[in-house]
Amino acid sequence: MYWLRERLHLNTVQTERLTFGVRISGSADGVPLLLLHGSHATSRWWEPFFSILPDSIRAIAPDLRGCGRSAHSEGGYGIEEQAEDVAELVQALSLSDFDLVGHGSGGAIAIEYALRHGQQLHSLILVDSVPIEGALTPLQGLQLLSQMRDDRSLLSKALSALFPTAPPPTMTDEEFDTFFELLVDDAAAMAPAAFTAVAEALGRWNRQEEAHRLTLPTLLLLGTEDIVVERDAATRSLLAIPGAANLEILRGIGHSPMIESPVVLAERIIEFITEDFESFEEARDYAQESATGANESEGNE
Repeated sequence: MYWLRERLHLNTVQTERLTFGVRISGSADGVPLLLLHGSHATSRWWEPFFSILPDSIRAIAPDLRGCGRSAHSEGGYGIEEQAEDVAELVQALSLSDFDLVGHGSGGAIAIEYALRHGQQLHSLILVDSVPIEGALTPLQGLQLLSQMRDDRSLLSKALSALFPTAPPPTMTDEEFDTFFELLVDDAAAMAPAAFTAVAEALGRWNRQEEAHRLTLPTLLLLGTEDIVVERDAATRSLLAIPGAANLEILRGIGHSPMIESPVVLAERIIEFITEDFESFEEARDYAQESATGANESEGNE
């Protein structure tokens, strides 16, 4: 199987604000890495990435408000509110000096968390993230998001555009087809309000003026095939965040490298947070073996 089931634990974490569904992998004393998914997603999106991480990384991916196994609600989807959701989860898990990763709209939540609780962080990693000035979705776009609640075909098409180069080498076509249908199931089961509320919140959110306070080590990553985040927008974030030394371009990858190319993403992140690439060699070898096995299976069909 493309990820190691025995290494992945599904937990429930209760906080005063929210009951979270959480996926966790790695040893309890590993380097803590908290991963926030984007819009119309759940922590399941990180599973291909989890599958090739070494046990020395304690990877934690929550379902954000209204998504997956976390509590659904009609409100509370503002970026500031969701950052406080995350803050309570961090407290409940007793995390400190951890690395925070945000993907897509999860990047905005990660930025907001860093501005409010930066003393808790070791680093900030923004993967194809909403830019520092937020993102305004036009009325037509909001109407389309609303239609996706009741139109699985439309929802499926929208999601598939977010990882145009999938499946990754670590998955067979059959495995990816099964995985993709689970992603669509998850999105269809979101809280109805969440389909548009996050997009509306991003239109109100702008941290250009506060960005100068983001002095912690920050890594920005962007796929060349991303149709959601423009390179100019990512560059504006790079220039606005003092702790960001570089915008790393992931060639031939779309909006979702954790699904499209988890090995590449893991290489970038682990090298950044540990400055010790040797610990990743075993995981990289496993991923390469998985890719070879998948290709051989396809060739035998």
